[in-house]
Amino acid sequence: MPSVRILVHQIGQLGDTIVSVPALRAIRSHFGPGAWIGLLHDTAEKLVTAQMVLQDSRLVDQFIPYEPEKTIVGKLRTMSSLWLRLRRQHFDAVVSVLPSDRPRWALLRDRIFYRACGISRLIGFRRFRESEIHPRTWAGRPARMQNEAVIRLQRLLSDGVGVADQDYLQLPLLSVSRECRTMVDGWLQHRRKFPTRPLIAVCPGCKKPGNAWPPERFLEVARRLVGLHAVELVILGGSAERSLADGLTADLKGQAIHAAGCFSVAESAALLSRCSLSIGLDTGTTHLAAAVGVPCVVLQSASSFPGNWDPLGENHSVLRAAVPCEGCLRQKCSTEGHPCMRGLTVEIVWEAIEAAVSRLGCGQLSAVSAGRE
Repeated sequence: MPSVRILVHQIGQLGDTIVSVPALRAIRSHFGPGAWIGLLHDTAEKLVTAQMVLQDSRLVDQFIPYEPEKTIVGKLRTMSSLWLRLRRQHFDAVVSVLPSDRPRWALLRDRIFYRACGISRLIGFRRFRESEIHPRTWAGRPARMQNEAVIRLQRLLSDGVGVADQDYLQLPLLSVSRECRTMVDGWLQHRRKFPTRPLIAVCPGCKKPGNAWPPERFLEVARRLVGLHAVELVILGGSAERSLADGLTADLKGQAIHAAGCFSVAESAALLSRCSLSIGLDTGTTHLAAAVGVPCVVLQSASSFPGNWDPLGENHSVLRAAVPCEGCLRQKCSTEGHPCMRGLTVEIVWEAIEAAVSRLGCGQLSAVSAGRE
């Protein structure tokens, strides 16, 4: 029998789950290998669930999915079902690794619910001050803030879970199994035309419209990379990005490998681990690349606060356009022309890619022109 039973509550898809890994490491370390840890996570409309990301991590012993409802009746039904299930499992404590910006009313509701479930010890349910999660300069502009992964981890450390001098942020955040690596290597072997060249992942899709970059600009960047004759491209993303990848690979006339929608999360991590660089947006695929130690060029929407959702690790280039509406926190841009993403021109992005690819030892790239084949 486990010495202690711990419930962890986490929500979100791929990127949200990855930034929770340092906190989950702290929880496992604090309660020990003999503790039984269950992860309560949402699944509604999720293309990638927490279970898909963490099933081989050894950080969680059981996954407890629930599907949030939009109607009042549906919410009550879900809560009553969860209440019964959680009470039967007799947890000793519940730990929150929920987003740092969770509203006060939601945290209060969480506390009341878990108390009603018979859980006496609540950890990590502290509400952050607005100045902590949305800091601003003296002029009212969004200020640089800590990474979301660091905030979630520090919240637990302040409640006595984990050790401050232990590196829970150490990369890789996710391990790649030998089976997945072998499978991906075999898949690549039949598709690579230039196996001695560095492999670069181009990840053009994202879930949030406010984080999107025009596909034609991704195509222009991809054409320039192909024109180097020094690297090889793989177009990567989930099943939702398959049609976008179809268009890009068709326009590139077969000069890029199509991998969007072809793999599970674990297999995608294995494929990314074979890449020397990832070029993408503020989305789960970018966080997955960083989680396995791949340098990233990130085209980041200015809707978020700078630093909050940067990929973990070093050697990343995070590109943001300075716009008056920075820090709007909107998932869909309401400003005509979507300036914070369209302000990232092909030339700005190419300059960052040029520097990153040069570090791979591919020589000088500045002479490559936009239309070179």
